[in-house]
Amino acid sequence: MTSNFSRPALVCNLRSGSSDETLVGRLTEICRAAGAPLVRTAILPDEELPSAATLEGDGVDLLLVLSGDGTLNAAASKLETWGGAMLPLPGGTLNLFHKTLHGDRGPEDILRDALVGKARNAHPPTILCDAGRAYIGVIAGPTTAWAEVREQFRSLSLSGLAETIPDAIDATLHGDGVRIRGSDQSFQAINLTPKSDRILAEGLITDSAGSILSHGIAWLGGDFREGPSVDLSERRAVVIESKGSIGLLLDGEPAELPSGATYRLESSPLAFLATAPAKP
Repeated sequence: MTSNFSRPALVCNLRSGSSDETLVGRLTEICRAAGAPLVRTAILPDEELPSAATLEGDGVDLLLVLSGDGTLNAAASKLETWGGAMLPLPGGTLNLFHKTLHGDRGPEDILRDALVGKARNAHPPTILCDAGRAYIGVIAGPTTAWAEVREQFRSLSLSGLAETIPDAIDATLHGDGVRIRGSDQSFQAINLTPKSDRILAEGLITDSAGSILSHGIAWLGGDFREGPSVDLSERRAVVIESKGSIGLLLDGEPAELPSGATYRLESSPLAFLATAPAKP
């Protein structure tokens, strides 16, 4: 097989969990050996994410993004009108979106397959709202306060943990609950996950000390979806309501929307390369 791509570029976030300059060097060499040398490299956070106009001006047809889910989301959001394809390479801690495209494979193997034509174009399902687009999912509600605890944990800030953990517990216990329009059942958080033909909505359970502890552990581990939950619905659009504005995480990045905002299922306008077989 041969690849249709000859002018790749690379974006790497060195602050992501498993990205480093040595790996960037190996990926650069893989492209050169395949006869498709990199035409542009952007190293974050010192450089900015490239725009669609920049990539078009350089004739880039494939953008390699070595990062975690947050940086990938930011890059994809900036390139929705770009006509090329993005190849996400796992360089973060959880790499949840990458696993949907490649399974549990390393960045070098993924890149080699893509450069010899062993990849397919994919426009994965996403959740679109006024705050942005989520490729992994949206979590809405006061327990999003645990995201700040997670950041303090990652930076090993004991003073930050001492300050944020009580706030997160208080928000979990006493924050205004959220509910899906048409339902009387309220939760401290609702998790939305894009599927091929529907949005899966789950209410996170925080009705005991044990469930709160479980959520705290899930947050510190980075994957807030692993806390105890209950299935709520499966539909193509979801409206979430509360007494006031609602804290959000889109692919783990914080945002906020008013009560009554709509979250819609929509295929990604940007094409991604996937090396794992398509699921039926």
